[in-house]
Amino acid sequence: MPISEPTKKILASTLQEWTKFTQEREKLTTVANELAVAGRHAIQECLLFLKTHNVDAGAETPEDLKVLGAPITVTPMIETSFPNIKASVILKCGGATRAIIVNPNLTISAGGAPFTYDQFKKAVPEVFNANAAEFVRDAFLNVARTGGKE
Repeated sequence: MPISEPTKKILASTLQEWTKFTQEREKLTTVANELAVAGRHAIQECLLFLKTHNVDAGAETPEDLKVLGAPITVTPMIETSFPNIKASVILKCGGATRAIIVNPNLTISAGGAPFTYDQFKKAVPEVFNANAAEFVRDAFLNVARTGGKE
C-alpha cells in the first residue's frame, strides 16, 4: 500500500525540522570548536607571560597547558535535546571553572559584554582575552591554595 499525500506531508515536515536542527547543531559545533582553539591560544599566551615571571606554567603547545603542575582543559560542549541545542566551551583547572557561552543568535558571552561571532572572526575581542586572563588568574590562585584538588 503506497503512502498517501497527507502522510508524505507529515513526514516531509518532520524531515524539514530535523534538517534545520542538524544544520544548527553543526553550525554551533563549528563555533564552539573555533572558540576552544582561540581560548587555548589565549590561555597559552597568559601562561607564557607567567612563565617569564618564574611561575611554574606549562605552555609548550596549546593542547598541553598547566599551571603549577595542574592541567588546564578547554573543552567544547554541545548539548542537544531536539529541538534545543546548547553550545559552550568549558575551561577547567583544579577547582576553577569558567564557561564561554554560544547563544543561539551567534553572540558569544565570555565575561563582559557579549560579542558577535562575526566580530570574533575579524579579530579576537579584548573581552575574550581578558576572560582567559581572569580564568588563568583564578586557576593559578586555586591551585596555589589547594594544590590542584577540586
